[in-house]
Amino acid sequence: MSEKSKTPPTAGMVVIGNEILSGKVSDSNSPFVCKELNFIGIELLRIAVIPDDFEEIGRTVKSFSETYTWVFTSGGIGPTHDDITIPAIAAAFDAAVVQHPVLDAAIREHYHEKCTDDHLLMARVPEGSEMVEIPGWSFGQVQFRNIYIMPGVPQLFHHRFNHIKQLLQGIPLHLKEFFLHADEGTIAGILRGVDEQFPEVLIGSYPDFFRREYSLKVTVEARDSDLLSEAAGLLESQFRGNGVEIVSIT
Repeated sequence: MSEKSKTPPTAGMVVIGNEILSGKVSDSNSPFVCKELNFIGIELLRIAVIPDDFEEIGRTVKSFSETYTWVFTSGGIGPTHDDITIPAIAAAFDAAVVQHPVLDAAIREHYHEKCTDDHLLMARVPEGSEMVEIPGWSFGQVQFRNIYIMPGVPQLFHHRFNHIKQLLQGIPLHLKEFFLHADEGTIAGILRGVDEQFPEVLIGSYPDFFRREYSLKVTVEARDSDLLSEAAGLLESQFRGNGVEIVSIT
């Protein structure tokens, strides 16, 4: 199968928590996922940030599950009253909430005699969930259907995701970057023309008002390396032919 004929898998992310929407806590998980999925060639098509609302969580996650190849949730799986992600997802899929024996045992082992019934709430999963082993950790990662139900704590989320991404297969993007001394108004027509000629290529323009070495970065991305070379070559020739100063190309 050629690069052109492949369709990349897709993903959606659901960030859950009143603390995110109120600004009490800053979300660092979704920017992290954006970069990591892009690197491995999975298209992240939507991020939803929603409150700790039972119906909203279930409705959003189910919709994402039906729409995207993979879904990643962040938040709401602890032992407190507002940690309702697990039962909300289970209810949306008409699944029972059950105690996972592996998680239950790991929690009891971790807390020993200090283990409470509330600690054991963290062993709840939607019935039918699988446990993805995380090397070096006794607590595995819950996967329910195509949904990875993940913690909101960034250190935990990032560590788990770094393992999960190795299990996912995407189609990586090829990238070419142009660094220019120009402004967007002078090159907009050039970009528009190349974009129309190569609709499968992603072209981005990013001004930088604080650098001396360049004032504009233009990126060209494609999943087909030959297509990227053609589009980037045309873009370069158009820049040079119109007197646009190219500082460097990477």
